[in-house]
Amino acid sequence: MADTGAVTINEDEYDEPLLKSNDYGGESNGSVVEGVVNCRGERVIDRSKFGGWKSASLIIVVDIAETVAYNGVSSNLISYLTGPLRQSTITAAANVNIWVGAGWMLPLLGAVVADSYLGRFRTILFSCLIYILVGLFLSLKQKV
Repeated sequence: MADTGAVTINEDEYDEPLLKSNDYGGESNGSVVEGVVNCRGERVIDRSKFGGWKSASLIIVVDIAETVAYNGVSSNLISYLTGPLRQSTITAAANVNIWVGAGWMLPLLGAVVADSYLGRFRTILFSCLIYILVGLFLSLKQKV
């Protein structure tokens, strides 16, 4: 018989059931769910200490920083391409459209890299560093 690659879980290995549910069908506090770990890779037993508004505030701040950076670069790109780089308006608009398309498609590449290679925390760290470096390089390039 060929190996199907299915994962089997032996519930006898754990002190508690893998998923406790309350009378309403939902998960109760203090439950252990297989595969749920914190940022240090430890199993999460009391999930009330993780997630929630602490994680949501980080996501909101990163999203706001991304939006500001994206709109800041996007609003000045045609002026930069037609001014210092002396491109025609048609060529500059085509290049901006390519840049916007790449900006919309890169999250798919980031998702593959995060899920397959780096993990979500390192990916967020590296993407924030890239944003900071791009902002620094663009501000250093600007003549005062």
